[in-house]
Amino acid sequence: MALYLGEKWPPVMERTPPAFQHEENKIWTAFVDAFGDHYQGFYYNVKLGEDLITPEQRMIPEKRMTEEIGLKRIDAIGIRTDCYDIFEVRRRAGPGTFGQLIAYEQLWTRFGLPDRSYTLNIVTDFMDLDTQIAAKAHGLTVFIV
Repeated sequence: MALYLGEKWPPVMERTPPAFQHEENKIWTAFVDAFGDHYQGFYYNVKLGEDLITPEQRMIPEKRMTEEIGLKRIDAIGIRTDCYDIFEVRRRAGPGTFGQLIAYEQLWTRFGLPDRSYTLNIVTDFMDLDTQIAAKAHGLTVFIV
């Protein structure tokens, strides 16, 4: 399988999620404070792609390093009753941010969980109007917190 969800976290911020830098953690904390009650929980640093290795192989440092370099990582996935919300969290999000989400969408359709639908979302502290319009045209939801 080419998906590794990791630990399910509660819908509150008790500690810093894995792979979040300081600025992204502040942005994400603001989002969870405002919208966390809409979720059953979150997965963070979700790995997916062709290069995923088995848990046994992950114990071998060289294999783990190869996996870390080659895999794509979704910042967060919010779990709701009817869907999964896929999040990219970025300070001053630009067009590259929604390019990443569009790439993640292709991977999710191949490797993701098929039991419910999904949405693509950007959580940021700033996005210029032109980029917001482009993101909306690609079906992305933008949260500016």
